[in-house]
Amino acid sequence: MRLSGKTVLITGAARGIGQAIAERLAAAGADVAVADLRRGMLDETVSRIEAHGRRAVAIEVDVTQRAQVDAMVRSAAAELGRIDAFFANAGIIEVQNFLDVDEGTYDRIMAVNTKGVFLCGQAVARQMIAQGDGGRIVVTASVASRVGIPDMAAYAASKAAAMSLTRSMALALAPHGINVNALAPGIVSTDMWVQIDAQRGQLRNKAVGESLRERVSTIPLGRAAIPADVAAVAEFLVSDDAAYLTGQTINIDGGALPS
Repeated sequence: MRLSGKTVLITGAARGIGQAIAERLAAAGADVAVADLRRGMLDETVSRIEAHGRRAVAIEVDVTQRAQVDAMVRSAAAELGRIDAFFANAGIIEVQNFLDVDEGTYDRIMAVNTKGVFLCGQAVARQMIAQGDGGRIVVTASVASRVGIPDMAAYAASKAAAMSLTRSMALALAPHGINVNALAPGIVSTDMWVQIDAQRGQLRNKAVGESLRERVSTIPLGRAAIPADVAAVAEFLVSDDAAYLTGQTINIDGGALPS
């Protein structure tokens, strides 16, 4: 199998994209440590990994807290023997008019989506350097990192920062044989997009599903992504086929944005 013998750590793995990545990599032969703020929500992801005959480790973590991040990395490495690849996937969002975003909301989004990438990237990189044979780090950014979004200003800013961190980490860690790349999904059929649709509907007085349908109508391929679409690219980025790729952010948006 493509990832036989590999070990992977994924944050934000209780549902959606993170869960799909965990299942895809397990199907490709990897053992997977999954982490999330709510430990109890990881049970289904663990079951999906184990259904492929792979080892699964569940870890509770707040990615904004260095001590918890360091403990997560130690636990994953101890349980699985090493960490070959890491996905910085934990993220949150709020849809609000720009003038209504309060400081607390802005700080919380930046803490999870940007500081979390920084803290996890540092901790995982140190583990990979100690192992001595490189590794892969993949950040979940967003097409929002490339454009302005008036009702998701804090989220877009946080993902632009995550994309910038991806480039900086790639340069800093290349001498250690660690490749760092990012995924930039567009509209993906997940609970997060259910939240976005509901909050946009309230802001604009639209029925449930109407805002989402309007956005999907702008996608050249004619549909929203599903988590499996993102997971397929994720598998490629941690495989040997992506050995010469680093510092890149790959759009997964059905052609919605120009390259």
